[in-house]
Amino acid sequence: MEVNKIYPNFCKDGSCLKRAEFEFTDIENGKTITRGYSCDDHVEEVRKLFEEIFTEGKENNLNEYNPKSE
Repeated sequence: MEVNKIYPNFCKDGSCLKRAEFEFTDIENGKTITRGYSCDDHVEEVRKLFEEIFTEGKENNLNEYNPKSE
């Protein structure tokens, strides 16, 4: 039997230190990665935060070269 220490995850909304109940994941290079966590009170706020951070980056990368705009 192996026993491993687990580390609790905390909400990523501002200074909230509540234990996370939700995990935000994404697919990157064919693998599932964890973006972050939120408590029950801040699911929508954290979802919007991650959408702004990660969607904006993808849109910027996609817009760097757009042959249709030439």
